[in-house]
Amino acid sequence: MDYPIVFIPGLFGSMGDDIIKGTGDFSFGLAERVYRPFIEILNSMGYEEGENLFICYYNWKISVLEAADRYLVPNIEKVKLKTGARKVILIGHSLGGLLGRAYINYFNSSYIDKLIMLGTPNLGSVDAYCFWSGGKLPYPKIEDNILYNGLKLGFILYYYLFEKIHYIEALRNIFPIAKDLLPSYRYGNYLFWKDKGVKKEISVENMSINNSFLNTLEKESINEDKLFIISGKGIYTNKEFIVELKGKEKIKWEDGKPIEAFKTNYGDGTVTTASTLGYLGGNNIILEGNHTEILYKSKDYLSSILSKPITREFKDREVEKVYIILVDNCNKINIRTSISNEISSQYMNINDNRVQAINLSYNRYLVMVAGNNNLDIKLDISPTEVKKPKIFMAIIDKDGFIFEDNPLKYKF
Repeated sequence: MDYPIVFIPGLFGSMGDDIIKGTGDFSFGLAERVYRPFIEILNSMGYEEGENLFICYYNWKISVLEAADRYLVPNIEKVKLKTGARKVILIGHSLGGLLGRAYINYFNSSYIDKLIMLGTPNLGSVDAYCFWSGGKLPYPKIEDNILYNGLKLGFILYYYLFEKIHYIEALRNIFPIAKDLLPSYRYGNYLFWKDKGVKKEISVENMSINNSFLNTLEKESINEDKLFIISGKGIYTNKEFIVELKGKEKIKWEDGKPIEAFKTNYGDGTVTTASTLGYLGGNNIILEGNHTEILYKSKDYLSSILSKPITREFKDREVEKVYIILVDNCNKINIRTSISNEISSQYMNINDNRVQAINLSYNRYLVMVAGNNNLDIKLDISPTEVKKPKIFMAIIDKDGFIFEDNPLKYKF
């Protein structure tokens, strides 16, 4: 029987008032460029939004269990009611896969025909330690994935610059999800220190912080016949950290401050292959590609799982450079690529599909421009008469990211 699909995007994959007040109804937001091509792949198999394909947007800042309860549970009920289906197929990317596992283990597995997870950190991710323990992004080159890098940086900068969230306790209160992404006990030891040049382990079970969500979830069984896992490889991914014990503080870096990362190329740049597979069994495939590329490269495998032929060709949409722009106290901003793109609180006249913008609140905007290495932009602004305008711009490419010191060319 054909069952409807509920797609659950990953971290940073939803935008709406529940995440940042003033941004309106849920959508992919800036992640549209990441997820729309995947939705188009499902469209080519005969799945249409609102009919047999539904997207479960959610507040990705809160814990997995709370997000599953508040968003996925009612979403599945609505889909069943609308379609008359007894079951649904869950497809979860990254964090979305953990919501799917949580639903099966803690809510109602009988409503799920299949769970398909892509790039899901089933054993956690060491990069979450940097954020949870120290309130820091891991390293200047956050992910080996330029588009996802820009998406993540845009949100983090918003909270640092506009919400003035700098203290570790405040970050933990706003982003409890980071704790649910820490490496689990089954991940193994991931922090090491050096004693006179000799590498020594810090037992994950003896650390001051632990991932109680995953440690408990790992004790639950799952029907392997309904489980399908798609993992990435070939992209260097943080696996372990060497930490400095003298950098420990009472609240920050309680288990040591990372000073060096050990990487593996069995990963997608965000999650290691071992973490995605998670010792869960089931049906799995490992694809060459980064954290978002595996979404698109999985199309033939998905076609086989769903028994649905793909009816059109898809071309790779490589992104080589991303601009992240945060604007405050401006009546209007013009992002000039080869053409003009005007954004204001009253309207958005975007003519270049490489430009995406979100109106965060009155006279405050978050903009992402993504393209190839030749992408170049210029900014014109019309400031408000009340406050001095604030503009922040970061440029992300294969070498990491830099902040533009003087991004403005004023036009009054």
